[in-house]
Amino acid sequence: MNGVSENTTEVIGQGCKTQGSRLGLVRDLFIFWFVIFLVVLCWTNNILVTAILIAAYGVRYYFWPNKEDHVLYIGGAILGPIAEVIATKVGIWQYTLPTFLNIPLWLPFAWGLAAVLIIRIALAFARK
Repeated sequence: MNGVSENTTEVIGQGCKTQGSRLGLVRDLFIFWFVIFLVVLCWTNNILVTAILIAAYGVRYYFWPNKEDHVLYIGGAILGPIAEVIATKVGIWQYTLPTFLNIPLWLPFAWGLAAVLIIRIALAFARK
């Protein structure tokens, strides 16, 4: 009897993990597309886009905290813009409204949020 109840608990636990993983995937995909939508609507206002990106990460972390996300966020916020600064300096592309080092103010925050969301979305797919 104990073996049956333990197995049942394991199966229920796996179902909850899958459901939680699916919910996390949907949540992070929604955040990704919603932020892109807002950025496209407000792209001419660097300060507003910066605030949107900071708020999006803050809300995501407040409701679904994961300490690893800070490392991913900071890594993306540093490494992504470095590549962008190099690319704009050599003339590969340019931004319409740069604020410093040929990049917009909001770009490090976009790279940080993108790093977190890409990893979390990829992990959700890998768990399936």
